[in-house]
Amino acid sequence: MLDLVIGCPIYKRDWIFPYWISCIENQNIDFSRIGFVFEASPDDKETIEMLVKYRNARPEIAEFIIDIKTDVPHFSHEEGSRTWSMSKYENMVNLRNSLLSKVRELKPNYFFSLDSDIILTNPNTIQLLISHIQSGADAVSPLMYMTPIDEMYPSVMSWSNDPGGQAYRKEVYPIGEYFQSDIIMAAKMMSKKVYENVNYSLHLQGEDLGWSGNAAKLGYKLYSASYIYSPHIMHKQMLDHFLQNGDSRDVFLASR
Repeated sequence: MLDLVIGCPIYKRDWIFPYWISCIENQNIDFSRIGFVFEASPDDKETIEMLVKYRNARPEIAEFIIDIKTDVPHFSHEEGSRTWSMSKYENMVNLRNSLLSKVRELKPNYFFSLDSDIILTNPNTIQLLISHIQSGADAVSPLMYMTPIDEMYPSVMSWSNDPGGQAYRKEVYPIGEYFQSDIIMAAKMMSKKVYENVNYSLHLQGEDLGWSGNAAKLGYKLYSASYIYSPHIMHKQMLDHFLQNGDSRDVFLASR
């Protein structure tokens, strides 16, 4: 049985994949007991070739699936900007649910939905997230920020009223602590019962909110392990800056 599957939709990410995967290699995990699942696009030759090259170089990996989707368009953002529309959100819903279907066939103990621009700088990230699942969390996420430079938009949100409806960010969350959150996003460690039962759905604020709303409606509890920080590298120039200067928002590095 697989211990863990890591997966995401991936498009035009050859510029960051080597660093993304190297951070996973630095985690305390047995590669012979994990799998990877990627949803790729036929017009992204560079990323596909990089994935194939990596798969061939690491034959000990238990499963490595590259699903080249021809029926769901991938898309990229202009350098330095993120522009979302409902059609793009719908594409992401379809890609993520397609990925979930493959994870369900593999039946791992845990599924880590890890976006291809999230960097696991803490080498204990995966082990810590799994420990929270083992202690009773249904799904748990590290801390990220959804903007390049400030701390105004952490990777958690709250429902205004009913789950799946309008969402907002509180002025203050207990950043640096482990806490229950209505909404988590971008990097989500899921228990088996969660990935088997919770699909992504279209939501005006993004597919992660649709997923979080569906999880809440089924009674699952989501958590933020916000003492673990994972930089969100949103474009190529940001990666160059990060590699040279680090991320000043990682206030927990010194205490690890």
